[in-house]
Amino acid sequence: MKPLNRHFMAMITFILLLPLVYFIPPFVNNNLTSNHLHVTVITVAIIVPLLTYLLIPMVVKIIHLISNIKL
Repeated sequence: MKPLNRHFMAMITFILLLPLVYFIPPFVNNNLTSNHLHVTVITVAIIVPLLTYLLIPMVVKIIHLISNIKL
């Protein structure tokens, strides 16, 4: 499996971060705490593992599967 281009990975990370950064902080603020520091820490504690262990590996596998399909 050939590694993906760094610029392409940066773009994937940006696209994956957008909805997470948009939806998770308001959810934490409304349901857990309204303290700005707590919201920030909890949000980062949710987003980083989601990206690192779930979303980015899934997208990379999907991209490699798609790129290996012979048409």
